[in-house]
Amino acid sequence: MTLTPMRAARPARVVRAAAAALAALSLAACMPPVPSTPDAPTLDAPGAVVPAQSDRIVSETMSELAAADGAKDPSLLGERVSGSAATTRATEYIVAANGGATPEVISETMLATYTTGSATWPRVMATVAEAADAAHTPVVLEWVQDDVQSEYQLRWWAHMVPGGVLPAMPGQSTGADQLSLDTPGFTLTPEQAIEDYVALLNAGASSELEEAFAPDPYRQRMFEARTALAASAAPRSGTYGDTVTARIDEAFVLADAEGGALVFLPLDVVSDFNVPGAQLSLPASDKALLQETLKARVVHRYEDLVVLRIGAAGSGLLPTVVAADHNLVSVATS
Repeated sequence: MTLTPMRAARPARVVRAAAAALAALSLAACMPPVPSTPDAPTLDAPGAVVPAQSDRIVSETMSELAAADGAKDPSLLGERVSGSAATTRATEYIVAANGGATPEVISETMLATYTTGSATWPRVMATVAEAADAAHTPVVLEWVQDDVQSEYQLRWWAHMVPGGVLPAMPGQSTGADQLSLDTPGFTLTPEQAIEDYVALLNAGASSELEEAFAPDPYRQRMFEARTALAASAAPRSGTYGDTVTARIDEAFVLADAEGGALVFLPLDVVSDFNVPGAQLSLPASDKALLQETLKARVVHRYEDLVVLRIGAAGSGLLPTVVAADHNLVSVATS
């Protein structure tokens, strides 16, 4: 018997559809306008990145990304594109070379730019790139500057979810306040929002935390894929599970102009499919990432970015996912 996890007709078609949807949350939908960032007349915060600087950062980043995309060569990344963004792109090149999807071109046209007036490091800059085409949604991109001597580097990106609404943000002349995870004054602290959302992702839709967050397609598709894959494994006494952990040290919080905040939350997701005694099979694009002999177990690892919006205290706004991507970075047998 051959089982195909993560791409596995009924239930295989269900598994394939769920997994494919989860593998890239590039979701087509009618998107509301991205809020503008009104500029203040004076530079109150000397640490803020002014428009000329952010334009240069974006231009240099997109030039580097375009060169690597043209050559399908991840070694051309590193100056302006690093971390998980570079890891994800390198994986996409391998997948594309083995029959998988071609990496999406990210637009150089930015609909909004969010900077911080923070004079401490590391600090973050975020932008919203226009949708590549009608099949995709705008992309939230996150740059990080590790210290005052370092260049801003693109580390993460995530597509906006259908119906996702970004709050109004402070303009670049002042920059947004970059907040600590335990900052009060919201419906819950950013730290508690992260802890609860990760707990929800691990527990599933039956969790009591399900009603504490606004519905979002990222977790819905994760839960659907989990259910389908577990059902696919069960007849052979197999198992499937996801383990989700937050990269707390890489999380950033920017105050919005409405009394709330945006939480940039990187996640590691490990998806483990195991059917003792079975011989599993994988599509060529996944097999190309596998460095071992595939037998009864396969483990997919993902590096995801979720952007959560939390409201001001008393606002009644449930924590809401406004952008999320599920990025495959490796396939292994353990």
